[in-house]
Amino acid sequence: MAPHNAQGGDKHLPRPRLLFVDRSRLMRKAADRILGEEFRVLLAEDAQTAWITLQDDPLIQVVFHDQVTGEGADDLELLQRIRSSESRRVRATPVVIITDDDDSEANRQRALEAGATDFIDKPFRPSELLARARAHATTAEAAQRLRVLQRRHNKDTETGLGNRRYFFERLAQALSYARRHHQHLSLVHIHLDGLSQALQQRDPLFRKARMARLGRILARAIRQEDTVYRTGPETFSFILPGTNEAGAEAVRCRLVPELDTMGMLKATKELDVTARFIVQVPRIMEDEGVVEALRRIREGMGTLLVDQNSMLRAEPQDHAADDLDNLLELARHGDLEQVRQHLPEVLARLRPLLELADQLGKPSRSED
Repeated sequence: MAPHNAQGGDKHLPRPRLLFVDRSRLMRKAADRILGEEFRVLLAEDAQTAWITLQDDPLIQVVFHDQVTGEGADDLELLQRIRSSESRRVRATPVVIITDDDDSEANRQRALEAGATDFIDKPFRPSELLARARAHATTAEAAQRLRVLQRRHNKDTETGLGNRRYFFERLAQALSYARRHHQHLSLVHIHLDGLSQALQQRDPLFRKARMARLGRILARAIRQEDTVYRTGPETFSFILPGTNEAGAEAVRCRLVPELDTMGMLKATKELDVTARFIVQVPRIMEDEGVVEALRRIREGMGTLLVDQNSMLRAEPQDHAADDLDNLLELARHGDLEQVRQHLPEVLARLRPLLELADQLGKPSRSED
């Protein structure tokens, strides 16, 4: 009988990879003999070796792990490390626990609670081990394909940024979080008016390269916690958690020179493009749901009417330009020029407080 292939039966595809962990050299050799024709079998004799192998090899689809019991044994260390891993791929890896006939139900229950996917008793029959490997490798491959499809579904293919659908999905999460934790949340939108027409006049290779570069430039212009999406043919939107209006202004100021590097905004610009900005600092009222807030944001996104030297403020906060919070936000975003402009005014307002702090810091005569 021709060997079964867990990847759809195509013998030309690479063999699925699995990790077999057992303290017994004899059991490891038996597993390699049984599974080796259909799978690329990686072997480990202890939890530490297996953990290193699993981290280093992103193609491993399933782990078979001997549940060691007794003093000084690995026990469920590997399973616990897998399920608590920071890597989504590692956390999702199916783990089949290999148990002895005399293992108690309590041990099995403990493994199940720790995240075991399945169990197989030893000594195992070759047909049973092969069937389990096929089933879990196929499941893992299907899950991986689903994750890839989800990423593709959420991504704009030209720029590599998140798309409009993904923007509103993530925005709903950000709004909910900001309301629960009473934090700022700002949005910055850029409309590159004329971008589509300018690129249509160039060859496809130029368009592809420029759009990919634009995506990289916008992505690197923000903090790690910020995100950027392509929300229209010529529109790009940023979600800025924990950022007030001044911080959003700082982001806008950083974007203009970045766009200059692509020959968009200078007087001798290579592409005839005008950048228009809008900033939104959405407020969610106590009696308002996230859906209603999203509706208002959608409406505001339709008002992209500001040129590159100014900015429309939708739903502004009640802070003056020289407000201390705003100044600190500008400093946090590295906009030193804006800080320099407003610092004298803020220091003048703070002078009475600074003088009081200085007096309180001096020792009294009774302490001399």
